Amino acid sequence: MLNSLQNQKELILKHWNYISSSLIFILGFCLISFHLNNHNQNEKLFKYFNNTNDWSNLFHYSYNYNVSSSTPTLCIITRIYGPQISYFPIFALAFLHTGLDNIRIYVVNTDRRTDIRQLKQTINFLNKFVSRRDYITLLELGVPPLKNEYGYVMTDRALSYLYNQTNNLSSSCQYIVVTNGDNFYSQIFGKRILPHMKDGKDIIAWDFVSHHSKPQYREIIFQTKHAAPQIIDDGTGKCTPVALKAGSADLGAIAYRLEFLKERNLYFKRSDGSYSSNTDGYFIEQAALRTPASVILKQTLFFHQ
Repeated sequence: MLNSLQNQKELILKHWNYISSSLIFILGFCLISFHLNNHNQNEKLFKYFNNTNDWSNLFHYSYNYNVSSSTPTLCIITRIYGPQISYFPIFALAFLHTGLDNIRIYVVNTDRRTDIRQLKQTINFLNKFVSRRDYITLLELGVPPLKNEYGYVMTDRALSYLYNQTNNLSSSCQYIVVTNGDNFYSQIFGKRILPHMKDGKDIIAWDFVSHHSKPQYREIIFQTKHAAPQIIDDGTGKCTPVALKAGSADLGAIAYRLEFLKERNLYFKRSDGSYSSNTDGYFIEQAALRTPASVILKQTLFFHQ
């Protein structure tokens, strides 16, 4: 009896090891297409992807994209540099499930050391994956500056590009969000902001989770040494109530009506021509001072990572 149970246990363990190995292999194959840090190992794989036309059979994935003239277009200015590229597919594909059909992503490289070839391959792959040539566009805005300007020089160039674009095609972007390529937005993001976009609000802001330490939101914990469960709060990963002022809003936690920004000629550069790590707060305050048509949503829609 014991021998029989032992044999069954070994047989189950053998099958489980086989299944686990198979799952790891499948998962590894899926992830390798996104992890492009070594071009020598991935060049052939990407060549295959880029030359493949039947994406539905390869990935068993389809995305129904229906442009509605009555739905405002949201454009995402996405600041990115080298280490963020491997995460960018998660960022980009998640937007397709936020309840917005009219959405475009404009990628801005903010670092001279970024592998542009790798970035272009990733964008090309994702556009083919969703069967939309214009879903993601890499903006060729010149070489980023040597001096660390926190990415805002290139962000201002992207704003100039979109301001000029409205002269030729007024419907290309009605609203914009400026964010980073390693952030993440909730699945209900589009459904929450869309009514206010249709209503023509100049500024739409929402609560967010920040990876920065927020000491003011730490809980006061009175706990004995051997209490169970142990409770730890280091002040990070906190839900932050948004406000239209420096220190209370993150760059990616606000959508702006593009025509409003253009009419006020708003840029991230300060009046003295400088940029800083708090430039996003300066921009938010300048925009908020120029309009009463703003709304704050008390839902957590954005995760700053």
